[in-house]
Amino acid sequence: MTRLTDYERIEKEARLQEAVSAVQNKEHNVPSAARTFNVPQQTLYDRIKGKPPRNQSHEADQLLSHAEEKELVRWITRLTITGYPPRYQTLREMAEEIRTRRLRNARVNEDGIELVHYDGIGKQWVKRFLNRHRELASVRPRSIDAPRIQGTSLERLQRWFDDVKKVISEYNIKPENMYNMDESGFAIGEKEAGRCIINAEIRQQYQAKPGHQEWVSVIACIGADGSVVPLLVIFQAENLSRQWIPANISGNWRFACNSKGYTSNTHGGEWLTRCFEPETWEKAGGEYRVLICDGHDSHITGKWVAHCMENNILLLILPPHSSHLTQPLDVGIFGPLKKYMAAEIDPLVRLGVSRIQKVEWLAAFAAAHEKAFSTRNILSGFRGTGIHPFWPTRVLDRIASDSESPSLSTETRSATPPMTPFNDTVLTSSPTDFNAIQRANVMLNDMITSGNPMSTPAKKYIKCLTRNVERLHAANSIIQHENEQLKAHAHQRKRKLSGKRKVIDGKHIITATELKGIEEAEKATEERKEKCRKKVQQRRRSRTRKESTDESEMSPDSSEDEAGVILDCIEVAL
Repeated sequence: MTRLTDYERIEKEARLQEAVSAVQNKEHNVPSAARTFNVPQQTLYDRIKGKPPRNQSHEADQLLSHAEEKELVRWITRLTITGYPPRYQTLREMAEEIRTRRLRNARVNEDGIELVHYDGIGKQWVKRFLNRHRELASVRPRSIDAPRIQGTSLERLQRWFDDVKKVISEYNIKPENMYNMDESGFAIGEKEAGRCIINAEIRQQYQAKPGHQEWVSVIACIGADGSVVPLLVIFQAENLSRQWIPANISGNWRFACNSKGYTSNTHGGEWLTRCFEPETWEKAGGEYRVLICDGHDSHITGKWVAHCMENNILLLILPPHSSHLTQPLDVGIFGPLKKYMAAEIDPLVRLGVSRIQKVEWLAAFAAAHEKAFSTRNILSGFRGTGIHPFWPTRVLDRIASDSESPSLSTETRSATPPMTPFNDTVLTSSPTDFNAIQRANVMLNDMITSGNPMSTPAKKYIKCLTRNVERLHAANSIIQHENEQLKAHAHQRKRKLSGKRKVIDGKHIITATELKGIEEAEKATEERKEKCRKKVQQRRRSRTRKESTDESEMSPDSSEDEAGVILDCIEVAL
């Protein structure tokens, strides 16, 4: 029998729930409901009789109840959204904390007497936990700056897509006139880490890399129709050399250099006027072009914006810290480019050369560029960002909303409340309707007091109450544990003392040895203060000297020569 996928399992469970509700509401009998909802008839009989699903059938043998595990799943989901997914050990510690707080809150083990003892959670528990909750997976996450996750709110991205849609419809932008540009940096000799094969008997797992790594920046641009604008490569050097450019390089690539190998306002402006403009102007045929870029300083200078306005180029600035979601180059190109670059540079690294030359690096980059900048990857980048074809939900669905869906809340408010207070929405609504819970509790207490037999809705309500008590206990345990960790960390920071206060902390009687330590600490503190004073004075003197030099060199002739030197760094090769 073919094993069901996670999606099929979830879909089957949803159909079973609908079939059970249809039978209980007397809309169908069991055979009819089984045929209508495409579920096994015997399984439907079992569910109506109260048999739990397979993932809940062995709940009595598990360390945590089903409700407690569901709360752990919610905790993992929250950490995943915020960019701090837990490790195996962290999950095991949190499960142990939930289980231990059962005894602590009930005051079972007190006064040094251990009445109940729990064995430690085994190493295989996490694996079994993941098998029970198929929505979870063990992955090797990619590192990303925290502001990128914290700054990509649903509201900000929704405004971005609204602006994109407005520009496309208002100016009738065609895919061949829609572009995305960005820069990427490379350290010559550095390559992306990958899996290697080693001799496990030799306890060494290092990967050698060449020394003296120089920086290279590349400004790239792609079109929504799969086209590529020629690159601008910026080397770290004072002057360009033709020996750096191998014969297999495309004749329309541009090359430049500066002292650091970084892009600058000058290079950004030169790329716009000498790379982008001549390559896209004739193709546009006088129609508007859209250029999507991030908010880097070199992209929002006055000259840059003025040139775009004068030449029918519409600038769309990406939301801050969102390029991993909204920039086609980041989504579809730069990832494969770094992988292909690692594969091309690896033979040189394994030769043990002490330094990779610029011509060798550029030859490897050209080969990686040809593979990464394929039409398939470019179209995938625009499609993955929801820009073309225009499909914002591709990105918006990946961002969790803190607010309730308007359509859901409207539907919930407009629905006619059932006659009995024991309905499924009492404890499953979000946010919780405490007035409805109070009405249900009053009726439940009246049933218990009167001694009347419990109705089926009341029994379901009691079962739901017990599960929510377990869930809330688990949620409270998680919050308390996180709060205790934060308090301990804050207290530890306060206790970090320096200098002589660290020596005498907690001491009321000082020995001769400790006195010597105080004197040494005072001397070290004084030396540190003296170094700080010297640095401040030296910085002030250098600032004053620089200002006087700038004033003495202010003349029209000198400024023109300086501008000429900067522009000479931009050259067109071949």
